[in-house]
Amino acid sequence: MRGVLAIFRRELVLAWAGGSGLFLPAAFFAGTIFLAPLGVGTEPRLLSALGPGLIFVALCLASLTTLERIFQADLETGALDHQRLAGLSMELVTLVKVAAHWLVSGLPIALLTPIAAVMMRAETVSAATILPVLLGSITIFLWGGVGASLTAGLRRSGPLVALLVLPLFVPVVIFGAEELNHLLTGQTFGAGLSLLAANSLAALAISPFAMSLALKLE
Repeated sequence: MRGVLAIFRRELVLAWAGGSGLFLPAAFFAGTIFLAPLGVGTEPRLLSALGPGLIFVALCLASLTTLERIFQADLETGALDHQRLAGLSMELVTLVKVAAHWLVSGLPIALLTPIAAVMMRAETVSAATILPVLLGSITIFLWGGVGASLTAGLRRSGPLVALLVLPLFVPVVIFGAEELNHLLTGQTFGAGLSLLAANSLAALAISPFAMSLALKLE
């Protein structure tokens, strides 16, 4: 357990130092939300209708800025081989690495959701709007970790990671936008939240084994 905690602390430091800290993904997300009204217009009804979808699309795009770095440093330094030889579960190791990157890069985006909703002229804004984006970001980083593990040995693998994982983001955007629309129009939680949670659980169950297998083949 100590070894896993040490890896988690190391990954937090690497995620921050590698440029995937608060500023890059969060700034990308905020910039996308800021520019959207300039492209589609500032009419309140139009913005409130497009807002939930735009927020989730911005979440997906902002997440892509960091995914390729999840395993890159470990392969270059041989850290993954040391962890494997130390007898650590590679499924748990990969999950911890993704969790650290999500904590540094994904969580701040979710916390910006109420501000993004205000910019999209939402009818009702509350702290509850964070929850769909929070669940969506967890799923995105888990599937993103699978894409990162498949391309870990390649240089400048960002575009390839995006190509691999964007189809897996589609359910997140559909269910997340639907649920966020419910909340921003003053309604209670709907079926979209359950579907988002189910998607997150599926990603949590599958992705560690997929990442571990992909890294063994590198």
